[in-house]
Amino acid sequence: MISGKMTAALAIYSSLFMRFAIRVQPRNMLLFACHITNFSAQMMQGGRVIHYHYFTPVSERKKHHIEVVEEEIHHHPERYPEIHPIPLDHLTQSQAEKEVQEFDKKYSLPKEPVPHIKPTL
Repeated sequence: MISGKMTAALAIYSSLFMRFAIRVQPRNMLLFACHITNFSAQMMQGGRVIHYHYFTPVSERKKHHIEVVEEEIHHHPERYPEIHPIPLDHLTQSQAEKEVQEFDKKYSLPKEPVPHIKPTL
């Protein structure tokens, strides 16, 4: 899952440090190269966010949500004791939609795990 806010923040951060790397004397081209690479990656991620939220039809987003939830339900059933998944080989599209509706009423997808390594100075 891509965070649009984090993507924008990192793009701004990289652009500021690109400017710093060029303005400082002597110029730090290695720092500039690192930040232009990161800026480019953030712009690609931003394009993906914009494409998904503004240009992907609602039906495709719904289909993607169903796929993600079904994968989560079937790979980690111990996390969702109130959901009783139907085996994948017997699952129809309407049954999958019902499972996802039941899941959405009681649960939400887990967030990305917080890294256990804390930055130090």
